[in-house]
Amino acid sequence: MLDFARLAGQLSDFATYRVGEDGAHAARLTRAVDALDECGPGWESLRDRAQALKGGVLRAIPTTAPHQHHGCGDRPATVTVVATDGSQIFPDRHVEPACYLLNVGRVAIHYGTLDPPLIQAEPSLRYRQQDLADLADDDAQASPLDLTAEVVSALRDELELHWLFETAAAERRSGRPVLAIADGTLIRWMLRGMKNRRLETELLARYVAELDRFREAGVPVCSYVSRPANAEVVNLLRLHLGEDDWSTAPDSLRGLHDRHLFEHRLAQGERSAVFLSRSEVLSQYGPHRIVAFYVHGCAEVGRVEMPEWVANQTGWLDLIHAVVLDQCDKGRGYPVILQEAHQRAVVRMQEKDVFHRILARQVRQSGGAVPSYSGKAASKLAPRV
Repeated sequence: MLDFARLAGQLSDFATYRVGEDGAHAARLTRAVDALDECGPGWESLRDRAQALKGGVLRAIPTTAPHQHHGCGDRPATVTVVATDGSQIFPDRHVEPACYLLNVGRVAIHYGTLDPPLIQAEPSLRYRQQDLADLADDDAQASPLDLTAEVVSALRDELELHWLFETAAAERRSGRPVLAIADGTLIRWMLRGMKNRRLETELLARYVAELDRFREAGVPVCSYVSRPANAEVVNLLRLHLGEDDWSTAPDSLRGLHDRHLFEHRLAQGERSAVFLSRSEVLSQYGPHRIVAFYVHGCAEVGRVEMPEWVANQTGWLDLIHAVVLDQCDKGRGYPVILQEAHQRAVVRMQEKDVFHRILARQVRQSGGAVPSYSGKAASKLAPRV
């Protein structure tokens, strides 16, 4: 139980601290906005300098003048928009035998037509040892890969992208534009945290194979990141200003996020220039290098990512801008189609409990051993005072 009486003094100190930080943030932001305008002329030189640098902080590579901003055209009168989102029940070391569940919500809406929407979930229960052994080391003969939360999350991301393409392909209509929207980043940077390069390579190859399907079918795909924490554009401005990567100077731009910059630079409805990510993991993406722009919707500045080949296709950048902005307006700040996909995907706590009870009953009825629980897990199932 949280003792708010004992916490009161710390909360007061935090409030005082925040007042000072807000003033420093405003000063840094003014400097950043000025720097963005300054680096417009001769921006190619800054781009070349950023590309030549190795290591250090992650910097965005502008594909046009970084200070440019663009208004939004009208959304096509008829357009098919599809989206997916995923959730999971992780394997639990307190419950045997081990299994896990991936659940993907998929939605397709045909705007400007009488075609009915598609709204459904695709659950996938995984438990066979061979499913894990396919990802294990070549010399791991005795047991399958130790399945971690990071691996399950990566498999969920892969399944989301799989169903995103399947939905777009099935719901695509001749003569009508289609756009596939994923939730969150397309850059699998989190895989580097596994510290297992062979596994990382395998999972990335599977993810890139799903992106290949979009390219081969000519289906534009993008993703929307809400409240992005990226600072690549800010780091580009720090290079322009001659700041050291790890500077702690009071006027350093370090600590600003790109969204802070574009909240002040973009009018509502506008998007930024397009920037190429230099994330190291993209070296394994083949033809699918990821680029991004920022868009000022009705409630926030979001980050929209896409493969470079999508951004280079005539008309697709404007299509993405118009559709994403329209989706954010319909969703009061967040794409409504991603909200619908999330509602179909999310596995709530009570559903997890029901899942484990049904699983135990099915195993028992089939003559198998009832799943066993650790002492800790059992105590939570039957709490005592």
